[in-house]
Amino acid sequence: MILLARPLRTGELERLHRHRYVVVPDWLTRAQTGRLQADAVAVGADSGFESAVGSVNFGTARVDTEVRRSRQCSIYPPPRNAAGSVTERDGLVSAVNGLRRELEAAALPALPRLAPFETELNYLLYPIGGHYKRHLDQPRGNSGWQRQGRRAADGGSISGGSLRRVVSFILYLNDEWEDADGGVRRGRGAERRHARPPHERRVLRWSTE
Repeated sequence: MILLARPLRTGELERLHRHRYVVVPDWLTRAQTGRLQADAVAVGADSGFESAVGSVNFGTARVDTEVRRSRQCSIYPPPRNAAGSVTERDGLVSAVNGLRRELEAAALPALPRLAPFETELNYLLYPIGGHYKRHLDQPRGNSGWQRQGRRAADGGSISGGSLRRVVSFILYLNDEWEDADGGVRRGRGAERRHARPPHERRVLRWSTE
């Protein structure tokens, strides 16, 4: 299944550059988001786990429901083939890879090269009362840089290379969303102007915001 994700418009790329975040309406169709939502529920039932806070690479990962209350399941690396729809997930991975190439090729926001095999994709499922308090997607330690390869105790990275998150995105899969449902997304600075979770919309932002 090929997901027909629409290209980013020039104005959206400029907004991402100026404000460090952008809301992208109608990136996927209602039918596409519906199929992905069904897959998220199926994969969550098969291999979902409590979301953690902190960083595995920096040894600070932990479950703390006072800070974050949600469940998640991995899309990339992939779950079991028997869980949900491999076809739908393959389509989403292809669409996200297309987005990565699109961002790299754009004159703005002038991003560095984005590592093609380091994209993290997860389904996040928030129950009633679920939340994730103020946080940064890029770890604070070492300015977010994480060494590739082996741990220092095992001799260190063979290549000496490091990676860090640059761009984060959220794709909302809910069919309808009422104010009474909660789930308001709060950002800093200009991002505060967008709060209510939209349907079929993607939010792109810098991982340091």
